[in-house]
Order: sequence, then structure tokens, then C-alpha cells
Amino acid sequence: MRKRLIRATIFAVVSTLLVGGMFVLFAIGTVSPVVVGEDLSYRALDYDATFTTEGDLKVTQHIDMKLLKRKDDNGDTKPWKQLYQQYTLRSDNLTDISDIYVRNVTDGTTYQQQTELTMPDDVPSDAAWNSDYAGHWYIADVTAGESDAHPYTPGEDALAVTTPGSADSTQKTVEIGWNIPATESADSMKFDVSFTLHDVATQWNDIASLQWEPFGKSNPVPIGTVSGIVHFPDGITSDTSWGWLHTERTSETRRAKDGSLKFKAYNVHSGDYLDVVAAFKATPNETGIARHQSGDHLDALKQSEYQQEQQWRDSQRTLARVRLGIWIATTVLGLIFCAWGIVVVVRSNRNSKYRGPIEYWRDQPGISPASAARLIEVAEPPKHSRPMNRELTATMLSLAVKKAIAIYPGPSDMYRGIDMSKATPVGLSHMIDADAGRRQASRFTSTIVILPKSIDGVPNAEQLGLSESENALLNLLIVISKRVGSPVFDFGQMKQACKDWEDGYLELDKFTGACDIEYARLNASRSRGWQAIVAGIFAGIIGFAAMMANTILDYAVVGIIIGMPIFFIGMFCTFGGAAKELTAQGQEIAGKCLGLKHYMQDFSNFTDRGAADLAMWDWYMVYAAAFGISERVAAELAKAYPQVTDPRWLDDNASDSTLYWSYRSHSWDDDARYGYGARVSTQSAGGGLAGQFGANSMFGGASYTPSLSFSDLGSQLSSGFADITSTIDAAAPASSSSGSDFSSSGSFSSGGGFGGSSGGSGGGSFGGR
Repeated sequence: MRKRLIRATIFAVVSTLLVGGMFVLFAIGTVSPVVVGEDLSYRALDYDATFTTEGDLKVTQHIDMKLLKRKDDNGDTKPWKQLYQQYTLRSDNLTDISDIYVRNVTDGTTYQQQTELTMPDDVPSDAAWNSDYAGHWYIADVTAGESDAHPYTPGEDALAVTTPGSADSTQKTVEIGWNIPATESADSMKFDVSFTLHDVATQWNDIASLQWEPFGKSNPVPIGTVSGIVHFPDGITSDTSWGWLHTERTSETRRAKDGSLKFKAYNVHSGDYLDVVAAFKATPNETGIARHQSGDHLDALKQSEYQQEQQWRDSQRTLARVRLGIWIATTVLGLIFCAWGIVVVVRSNRNSKYRGPIEYWRDQPGISPASAARLIEVAEPPKHSRPMNRELTATMLSLAVKKAIAIYPGPSDMYRGIDMSKATPVGLSHMIDADAGRRQASRFTSTIVILPKSIDGVPNAEQLGLSESENALLNLLIVISKRVGSPVFDFGQMKQACKDWEDGYLELDKFTGACDIEYARLNASRSRGWQAIVAGIFAGIIGFAAMMANTILDYAVVGIIIGMPIFFIGMFCTFGGAAKELTAQGQEIAGKCLGLKHYMQDFSNFTDRGAADLAMWDWYMVYAAAFGISERVAAELAKAYPQVTDPRWLDDNASDSTLYWSYRSHSWDDDARYGYGARVSTQSAGGGLAGQFGANSMFGGASYTPSLSFSDLGSQLSSGFADITSTIDAAAPASSSSGSDFSSSGSFSSGGGFGGSSGGSGGGSFGGR
């Protein structure tokens, strides 16, 4: 059980890491810096801005860019050479940009100003670009387009200040750019860009206010994370200032201790905007702001922002509630399947174990070797051998014990000229002893002899005392012998005879069918594993769907939080449940099988052994093969009865036992470095009868790799046969407010921005050439 659970845990971890890893990477891009799918993107964009009493905004940007390889029209790599930001000057909200500073933080270079914009395509070579233009910044008037750019001189080319709505209002577009060395791609390239935005504020009788738009709807560059802080003039606190953040993306807002506005927005797409609306208490004689509007404005500003926020929240509330409902339903449904799966896994693993009082059992368990092999697979699965191989091996040994067949070491042509129906093991062993070549050949395969009483007349299960599975295997061997043309054949001849036998699997099915019927009559176990598999698969599907759907909807982190645990538990349950449970009757039979298994494994430790124990060892070896412990049991017998390794003792006392060949061949090994049981190799799956008749085999196409020793008959035969916060807030009922104050500090005190108006000062649009 422990190994099954460990395997299930490993599979669940690996599959979750593989499947969930994709979504984790996307989520990391959502909450930190990675933006994919665009040639040019900003991993992170951080602003540090100061609102001055003169109505200007001093801005410093910390930019982390990602540049991917791109191709020109001819399919050649086109390096990046120029990065830029465009802003809209308007006489009613931004008249000029000055004090420009550009520094390449990645290589520590401070860029110098150049007089005009030079397009990279106009420079004949990368070398000329790098030597004459790289490391410089520029500012240009691109109102008429990039192809008709003109130099722009801060101060001289500034617009005159007008009030909003004035008939004298004018505007122009300027571009701030910086030339970088020719770069094919860069996973991270960092810059500091500073400038001053002039006349962005308006002075009212009671407050000074601005609406700043760092980037607007025309911006085509996606941004992983946008963060920033807006400082107010000295002496302004959170009690005398107000702020709101307009963005449709998931965002966070808060106040710093000095009253500054701090914000962060995630996963900004091309076409998204972000505006900061800010105001502080001031009268006209307390500031030097050039743009004036008469009257008090604070209450109107609060009212406008409150209405915009409420409209946004209302429009999002229904969607948020649906989304929250889906998250809850997904979680509850996933937990139901997870709980069902875990209960089934625990119950099936507990019920698959024997819980009775039997510790050791010395007699046969009262069921056929094939049924014992199946039952042990439920109660205590062997480490390596497969059930089908153990059923065939144990049943074959049982036929040998019941004298329906005989099994001898080596290929059949080694016994040419000998009547194998009358041969004696002692005589054959002496013949092999006398010939080094035969000793060597005996180590590589086995010869099966179908004895006369199994062939003369109709094989009779009652006459030979055979179970259904034993009778079916005997019939199968007889059919094979007819294809070989002799009742004496080895594994190599069997492989050749079964080659291209298209109906061979039907004969093998008769054996497996007999095993099925025989085991079903015991009513020893029942299938319960399907419940854990069904529960696990459904939980896995729900977990995967939660991750996929939320990722598509830009809620990758929520998808991971909900989906990954459900997916993990689902994968664990799929492989963690026991396929079968023991019934009450199965508990009794399993006690005898496990008791016998443990008795054989610990045989050398018992001091009350007697002749009866040794007489039982033919059957012990049969069930050892069924339990997959042939080598261990054979070694235990050798420790308990050292005489079984003496060839003379075997000739005199055990020549009629299946034990004879297991230990008699030990004397043929000239290499004293190997002890008993160490010389046995395990054949790869696909050989022997199981390989010959597997449904997907080509009847002989599967390889047969013989073992290197006949020292353990059970192992020899086995070798032959083996081949979530913002949504909750948005979903909450709308709160009512009274009075005119609405919110003393704006949305920066209530958490998160909202989709308010756009079009503030700047309207930034970024790009690269």
C-alpha cells in the first residue's frame, strides 16, 4: 500500500508540475514582469512623480524591457536600434516636456542629446549606427508623422496655456526616443528616463488638480506590471489631498505615510489606459500654477469621481458575482470529487490488506496456484514479477508436481535418442555431468515433456487431479506440442511453432478465462479501484479546466489557487486507490496465502521443522512461484537443509521431486563466486507463453531471453514467461453614502482603481524601431 501511495504521489507531483507549470509561468507574468506574445514589451514600468506647486509633474520612469527577435520583409533578422515614447501636448493640460534624462541601467551608460530624430532604416549599417547614433536621445515633433519629423526645442516650442474648452486650444505630438546599439534580442534591458511635464495642473479657488495619463489607449506595448508613486508638495498630507486611479485592469492603491499616492496595475494589454487624478488643498496665492479656473472644485471633483466609480462598480458587479459564483462552484465541485476520491483511496487501500490473526500457515492454502497468484496481487503485490507470468509459472510447476508433465534443463536436442517418457532425472543429470557442453547448454533454456498419461486418451482433469486453470494450461501445451510435432520441446521450438500463429491468442485466452472463472468463484475480492479513478479523473478535469479558463480570462493566479490543488488530488486519487478489495471470504483465504508466504520466507528461522516440511516443499515451490518469491524461498530451504546442495544426497533422496533440478544444477556452475540464487537472471517481458500469445505480439516476434542458470526452477520458468480579492469586493452589494464628502481620500483609501475617464495629460504611447 505504501508503495502504491508513493507512486501515486510522485505521479501527481510530476503531472501537476508539468501541467500546472505552464499556468504558473503565465501567472508569474501576470503578477510580475513577463509579458509574452509581442516583439516589444515592458516587463515592468515604475513611476516616481512629484506634483509641484507650479503645476508641473516631475517624472522618473524605471523601465525593464523585453525585446524579441524579429524579421524584416525579406525574412532576415532585423535588430532593434531605437526605443521611444510619444506624448500629446495640449494647451489645456500639457504644454511642454523638458529636463530629459536617459540612462541605460543595464550597461551603466548615460545617453547624450542629439539634435534631431534619425530613422534607423536611413543608416546604411549597424556599425555606422553604433558608432554615430547609439547612446544618444532625442526629442522631436512628430505631429505630421514619423516621416515628417521636426526638431523640438523645450521652452521655445512649448504651447501657450489655455483653459479646457477654450477656442484657442492647440496640440501637437512629441516623441522622446533613445538610440541603443543594434540588438537582435534582449530578455531584459533596463532604462531610467526622466522628464518634466509642464502645466499639467489647474488651479481652482479651493484646490489644485490634475489628471495625468502615463499611457493611453493608443499605446500598443503590453506591460507586465505598472507601479508608481505620486508625491504632493511639501506640507500636503492625506487630510489635504485626494486621489483616484482610473484603469480597467486589476490594480492596487494605497496611501504612503506622507500622503503620497501609491498604485500598481497588473497585466496591462495594448490599448489599455491608466490615469491618475490628484488634487490638493491650495488657494491661487499659494501656488504658481499658470492655468486658472474660477470657483470651488473639490466637491464637484469628488462627486464626479464617486459617480464614475459607482458606475464602474455597478457594471462590474454582475460579472464579478458570476465569476465568484463560478469560482465557488468549481471549488465545491472539485472538493466533492476530491473528498470522494480520498475516501475511496483510503478505504480501498485499507480493505486490500489482510487484517486477520494468521501470521504463519504451513499447509497449502486450498486454492489453485493461479488463484493464489491473483489473490496475492490484491493482498501483498510482489515487487517485480507480473501476475500473468506468475500464474503461468506456478501452474506449470503444479503440472510437474502432479506428473502431468516433466521439465528438464537445456534444449530438447540435448536429449535426442532418449525416450523422455521413461527417462530418470538421475540418469539425465549424470549424462549432463559428463559433458561440459551439455552443462553449458543446460543453463540457457528448458525442455518440456508432456507425459503419456496426459496424451493417451483424453486428458482428464479429474483423473490427474487438475484444477480448471491447470487443465487449461495442459491443453495449451498439448496444442503447442502438436504444432511442434513432438511431446518433447524446448522454449526455442515453442517460439518457432507459435510464430505467425494467428489464432494462438485464442488458446491462451482459454487459460486466462479458466483462471478468471476459477478466481471469480472464490468471491475473494471485489473491484473498487474504478471509483477512485472516476473521482480522480473528474477532479483532474475540473482542476485543469479551472486553470485553463481563468488563464484565458486573465485570472491565472486564481486559476492556480483553485485548480492546482484539485488537479493534484485528482491525479493522486487516480493512481492511489487499490484496484481490488478483499471480501470477508477473501480475508480468510488471504490469511492462509500470506501466512504460507511468510512461513516460506522465514523458513530457516523455525526450529520445529520436520520431515513433513521437506515433503511439502514441492508444493511450497509452486506457491512460491505464485507469490513471486521463488529465489528467496529456495535460498531459505538451502539454509534450513544444507544437504539439498549435495548432488549425492539429491540423487539418493530427491530425484522424484521438482526440487531436484533446482539444486542439482548448482554443481554444474564452475564459478564459485556466485552463491545460490545469485546466478538467476530475469527475462524481459514478452518471451515464453505470455509473450507468444500476447494480444499485440506477432507470435514469435517477442524476444525470448533465457536465464543463465537452471539453479532455481521457479525463476527459470519465470524467465521463460516474462518478456481571489478584487472579484469579492466587486461582487459585494453597492454601499450607500450620504452627504457631499463621499470619500475623504478618494479611491486610494478604498483599495483598487476603477474604469473612470481617460484622456489625461500625456496619453503616452510606446514603441521601438
